[in-house]
Amino acid sequence: MPAIFELLYKEYCRARLAEMRKQLLLTGKRDELVLPDDDFADPDAETDAEHEAELNRTRK
Repeated sequence: MPAIFELLYKEYCRARLAEMRKQLLLTGKRDELVLPDDDFADPDAETDAEHEAELNRTRK
């Protein structure tokens, strides 16, 4: 049974890596450049900051 899970996990990882590589190739063809200071870990950071600012304005 553990061998089946290991096989499935390896296949999942292989497919996920292939998907990520495909995305990287697609983004490389765009004119937009990805800057090193771009934070991809939190794509909603700007939205959260705007929401926080709006909350602060309504509290005053």
